[in-house]
Amino acid sequence: MNRTHVTRLSVSAALVVVVALAGCDGSGGERREWAAADHHGEQRNRAQVAGTAEPTEDATLVEVTWRQNCAVCHGLGGKGDTQQGQMLRVPDLTRPELAQVNDELLVATIRRGRNKMPAFDKLPERVVVGLVRYLRSFAR
Repeated sequence: MNRTHVTRLSVSAALVVVVALAGCDGSGGERREWAAADHHGEQRNRAQVAGTAEPTEDATLVEVTWRQNCAVCHGLGGKGDTQQGQMLRVPDLTRPELAQVNDELLVATIRRGRNKMPAFDKLPERVVVGLVRYLRSFAR
């Protein structure tokens, strides 16, 4: 490398740093903490999951259950686009065809499992019903 090339690289690197720092102006504008849902563009809140105006304890349980047990394969948004989901070929729960599946079959699938999906037979009934509502919200 000649001296001109090294100088150009140095100027380019300095310019990248200046541009990056310009985005961190520290002006104190409104800021909020990053949440995992931001990554997936989800705007769903717990009240929507429960179908009520106010978040409820059941809605919180449903959301936590989904995140801890289901999202590993099905993804936060139900698309099955996680590494585990792709490996297991889980269905995309956002497909319109899901609307044709009755609630009883969905409850049975959650309770008994299906193919590589484990059974979640110890979940309280209200959480299972909430998970079905949660699944239904993906198609909206």
